[in-house]
Order: sequence, then C-alpha cells, then structure tokens
Amino acid sequence: MQEGKNTLIAIIVVSSIIASACFGYIARTRAEMGSLATAKPVGVGLLASTDKFGETTESEYFYEVAELLRQKYVEPVKVDQKMASGAVRGMINSLLDPESNFYDADQFKAFTQSQAGTYSGIGVELSLQYDQKELKKLQSGDQTTDSLLLLPKVVIASIMPGSPAETAGVQPGDELRAAQGKFIVTGEDVRKLRDLQTAVTEGKTSADELKKVRDDLQNRVENVLSLSRARDYLLTGTEGEISLELLRNGKLIKLEVGRQKTEVKPIEKTLEGTIAIRFFTNLVQELQSITIEDQMILDLRNSGIGNFDEMERSLAKFLPAGTYGGVTNSTGQVNRRITLITGPEKPPKVKLLVDNSTTGAAATFARILNLYGNVEIEGTLPNETAWTEIQSLPDGSGYTLAIGKYTQNLPAIAQNNPAKSEESK
Repeated sequence: MQEGKNTLIAIIVVSSIIASACFGYIARTRAEMGSLATAKPVGVGLLASTDKFGETTESEYFYEVAELLRQKYVEPVKVDQKMASGAVRGMINSLLDPESNFYDADQFKAFTQSQAGTYSGIGVELSLQYDQKELKKLQSGDQTTDSLLLLPKVVIASIMPGSPAETAGVQPGDELRAAQGKFIVTGEDVRKLRDLQTAVTEGKTSADELKKVRDDLQNRVENVLSLSRARDYLLTGTEGEISLELLRNGKLIKLEVGRQKTEVKPIEKTLEGTIAIRFFTNLVQELQSITIEDQMILDLRNSGIGNFDEMERSLAKFLPAGTYGGVTNSTGQVNRRITLITGPEKPPKVKLLVDNSTTGAAATFARILNLYGNVEIEGTLPNETAWTEIQSLPDGSGYTLAIGKYTQNLPAIAQNNPAKSEESK
C-alpha cells in the first residue's frame, strides 16, 4: 500500500516538473516568435476587418498603446518597424490557425521565393496540426482549455520534385519529431503521458512503462526545438545537411537530408500526357502557351500551398466569364468575390487527380471546378481549405492570413454560373 502511494506521489511530482517545463517551452516559443497571444485567439480576418461589436481590435489597440507610450512614458519611446512587426507577429500567432503564419525576414524571403517555384532548405512545405477539440474550446472561450494540449504537430505537407527531401525519401504526411538533435514537443506527447499516469493508478499498466515515456518526454522538453527554428532548418539555407527524425505510420525514421536551391516549374508534362500544375506566381503566364483541350488530365497532387491570387486568375482558362461564389469569414462577412471577366464559352472536359496532398490553392481550385466546371475527379476531393492572403512588412518580415473559406452561395449578388449551376442548386 505504501509502495503504491509512493509511486503515485512520484508520478505527481515528476508530472508537475514536466508540465512546468512545457509551460516554459510555450513561454520561450512565444518570446522567440514575438507572440502577444491572449488566452483566446482573436479570430480569422482580424487584420482585414473591424470588430463587428465595435470593440477595439488588437491592431487598433497596438497603435493606442504605442501612442500612450510616446506621450506618457518617462523615457522617449520610438515605435519603430521592429516594434510594429512584433505586434503583428503576436496577433498572427494568437490565431492558432495553420494557414495564418508569421515569418521573420529570412523565412519570408524563402517563402516568397517558394511562391515563384524556388525552394530553399530541403524543398518541402510544412503544416501545423492542432488538437481540434482543444482548439474549439479555446475559440469558444472555454476556461477549461488546456494550453499544453495545443502544442501542434509539425507535418510535411508537400515535397517538391527534385528536392533533397524527395531524394532522401521524405514523404507527405511525415511528422517532424526532431531536427539536429532538438525535439518537437506536441500535445499528443502530453496526452500520452497523462493517459499512462491514469493507467498506472488504475493498475492497468506498469510504472516501468510510465517511467520510459516520462523520461523520453522530459528529455524532449530539456532539448526542445521551437517552431521558428524548425522552419529555419527545413525551409531556409542552401548548404549543408540536417539530421531529421520523422514519424511515419507509427514508425520513427532517421534521415540525413541536404539543403539546396530547388527550382520547380509551374507546369510539368509527363510522357503519358498528364499535366501537373502548381499555383506559383508565374502559372498564368505559362498557361498562355497551352491550349486547354477536352480530356486533359490535370494532376493537383503534391502541389504545395500555392498562391490564391494566381489560382483565381487561372480559373479563366477553364470557366466562362461570370461570378463563382467567394470567400466568407466565420461571421458570414464576404471578404472576396470570385468574378471572371473572360473565359471560354464552354468549359472544357478535364480530369483532376487529387488526394490528401492536394492542399491550399489547388484544393480550392478543384472544389470550384467540381461545382461549376465540366470535370471528373479521380481521388477524394480535399477538405475545405482557408483562402490565404500574403502581406509583407517594411522590415522584410511578413505573414499569411486566412481571410475565410470558399463558399458557393453569397448574399445579395447576381451569380452568373454556367455549366453546373442548375445541378448544384
């Protein structure tokens, strides 16, 4: 009985230490990323619109505080680009939105270059995956939200052809667990430890198993890899190798992957006649040299996040002139309408190849053509994807902002939707 009591006390003490270290990790990550995140995220579209209840938004709040500091603080305060950039960084990070990300100057330079098909680092794109249950609790203002469970997974979203990552055998869906001997700590790691603690107290598993998991997590916390540093390792630089640990189908894989500049074309034709397209910022120009014909096969797999403005312009090669829905945020506000001024008289019949690596602009392209075009979908149509805009800041940093999701039906606008308009009502 005494032995069981001592085991329970030891579990509580060690768990408290690890929890404290994890909170320290969150604090360090926020400090490194400049986060001013509040207990509750401010919501999609904050930087693009005014709060509907008339309350002061965080962007307004920053300037009010800056003015107060300028007028009242005992020492003169200069609100420079670095201070303004830090405020934007905090607001973006507070969203906890996988599509809304802040990038420092070096990261943003690499990101904008990748939008044109030039990749640095190992030649991949990353996505963050949050515990959806905890995220919904946070967004609803639930005070029982557990911050530790909101530590995201870092996942390889897409891999560019000809990149060091492709050569090394990295695959879309691989979860990054470590880089250069530093470890990612996720909410799932914390949950696993807690579940084992419960199992030990209920006599369903041994204390040895708990100790093994506990020691592993403690080691990870003491040698933690921040999200910003993970981006630096994988997305920037053109020289040297980095050591990676990736989780794939429950199995840990260790790889040494080089870093180099990888040039990717927006359009690539295979010998079989399939055309892979990627929504880089030069895609529309390349499409001008191609005649869109019936029975074409377009491959949208592993196409990257892409550029939504370029995707919208590309629609004019596949759809007649008209309005094709738009983008609305969570309050129903219309942030963008998709209107084509020109287009073919009749949509060409094409086949789209899609799978779970079809994300971002490619996923929205597939969804719009499926609604209004003359297409056959091979594969599972991707889930809803947020429409993302890109903004640069004067100091060279920048961010992506999810302004809402695509919707077919917009209020109070005349829709001129050929092809599938009647079918889709």
